[in-house]
Amino acid sequence: MKRIVHAFALICAIVFALSPDPAAAQGAGPLRMKIQGTSGELSPIAVSGLKNLGGDDDHRIGNAFVTTLRRDLELSGYFRIVDPHAYIEDPQSSGFELGQFNFADWKSINADFLVKGSVGAGGPGVKLTAYFYDVASQRRMMGKNYSGDAGDVPRMARRFADAILEAYSGQKGPFDSKLAFVSTGGGRFKEVYTQSIDGQDLFKLTDNPTINLFPSFDRSTDHMLYLSYKSMVPALYLANLKARSEMKITSPHGRVIGGTLSPDGEQIVAAIERDGITNLYLLTRDGAEIRPLTDTQGINVSPAISPDGERMAFTSDRSGTPQIYVMSLAGGAPKRVTFSGDYNTTPAFSPKGDKLAYQSRESGRFDIWTIPIGGGEPTQVTDGNGSNEYPSWSPDGRYLAFSSTRAHNSRIYIMMVSNRKIISALTEGNGNDSCPAWSGWLGE
Repeated sequence: MKRIVHAFALICAIVFALSPDPAAAQGAGPLRMKIQGTSGELSPIAVSGLKNLGGDDDHRIGNAFVTTLRRDLELSGYFRIVDPHAYIEDPQSSGFELGQFNFADWKSINADFLVKGSVGAGGPGVKLTAYFYDVASQRRMMGKNYSGDAGDVPRMARRFADAILEAYSGQKGPFDSKLAFVSTGGGRFKEVYTQSIDGQDLFKLTDNPTINLFPSFDRSTDHMLYLSYKSMVPALYLANLKARSEMKITSPHGRVIGGTLSPDGEQIVAAIERDGITNLYLLTRDGAEIRPLTDTQGINVSPAISPDGERMAFTSDRSGTPQIYVMSLAGGAPKRVTFSGDYNTTPAFSPKGDKLAYQSRESGRFDIWTIPIGGGEPTQVTDGNGSNEYPSWSPDGRYLAFSSTRAHNSRIYIMMVSNRKIISALTEGNGNDSCPAWSGWLGE
């Protein structure tokens, strides 16, 4: 009887998440990042304007690069941007190569690091060069050349931000990636959006008067799986983001109430419910059944697949309360990972596959925790402010995106895992935002 009660509670939680929000605003507002800061001392960095080598007389292209780069470096949690009004030199009259400018001009405004570069436009497109300098040692730490169209310039800046983090910390940054999330910012219904981490390139994937949830990317970011009620019954949809097409995934075993896409995009784990019982099935990307993965008389939901595609984490109430389990996708007995908290769900593998992030309820409130993949002592990473749910790792493993009601409405936040400090709220407005899914690096 106890298992049935917990199973019913878990189903109710899913149904509640599927319900539209009648209080959401009818107009979509802009999506912006608010820098909230991290603990510890941030390194002051100056990002100079790019020198125009021709074709960018109005500096529109150079400004697009600089604006995006400054935003991403702030969001990294490692840097503080030196106020551009304090810059002494004019980038159009000075150089950008070593020996062509004076490091003392930048040291005098207390910049520890400096970005300088050039841009040329016309003919085949845009050619852009950017350098990352250590002001104190007066040396160039790294430089990159980029080419493409004017519309590619913000992505060039994100790629350079990733390269700066690698030169600074030894590990590539996470900015050349995408974030998918669910929002009621455009009305009362839950729609799936994608955008860059810095808030640009907003794209509304779904647009229907119903409920859309649980987006997940494959490693290539060419495909996304999500749940929708747009055919009046729940079903999974596999969207080809490049071709702007999609395929509906259903099951003869019952209602599909959730699922996730494998990193290679070739397989799906679907949560299928019938008569209050939910089990997980391994499917091909076309929806054909490969084999059942669980077979209990309770609830098995919230599947997540490891980066190597060999293991699955999921939530099950087989022990009496919803807890996190890990098993091989090839089959075998699941291993219980969590033992504290009376309601643990939404597991997410770290990029290295060595940790899980998940949401756990204690005293009626959810917080985000992490735990080693083999089990052990869990670590609470959110501060108990509001309800914190749906963790998703950045591709470099340094950050977690999650939704939280700490500011009343549900917002998506980004946190540095190492110091457990929130860097930024991703969205603002009158709607509610949830279910973040952080992609891998673009083009990888």
